[in-house]
Amino acid sequence: MSETPPPENLKFTERLAWLGFMLFFVVVLAIYVARGIGLERDVTEANRELLETQLELARYTRDEVPRPADVGLTHAQIQAMQRRGIARPEPTLVESLLQQPQLIPHEPVLGGEMFFLPQGIHVLNDRWVLAHFEDGHVRGQMLLEYDVAHGNVTWQVLESYLE
Repeated sequence: MSETPPPENLKFTERLAWLGFMLFFVVVLAIYVARGIGLERDVTEANRELLETQLELARYTRDEVPRPADVGLTHAQIQAMQRRGIARPEPTLVESLLQQPQLIPHEPVLGGEMFFLPQGIHVLNDRWVLAHFEDGHVRGQMLLEYDVAHGNVTWQVLESYLE
């Protein structure tokens, strides 16, 4: 039969085991704290570099003035269209396009019917129109070319896609 160790020796072994576990957890905690401090330094350094880059970009672009794109009909283009038989070009073009959903080259889904969105028709210039369309389930855009002769508008689809 084996003899049981004396109680004092067991207490010392238990204390030594607990001390080992505690030491292990303190070391692990110290590693995580050190990693956290290192990560904070890295983030601070990255933010500093980002700010420097943004300031440098601002120096390069401070003299540039953004110019919006010229969209819509000019006064001269409106007059030319009036001579071709359209008194109010933009509303007439929008109305003409609204009446021609067959120009949409995509099939409707789930029994819907493709149609142009009135607020989504934009006359870009005296040649092109950007139009948004949908069927209640899918949406898309298309670029159309138009021509006006004797008050009549003819349309040609240049490009179209579904979103």
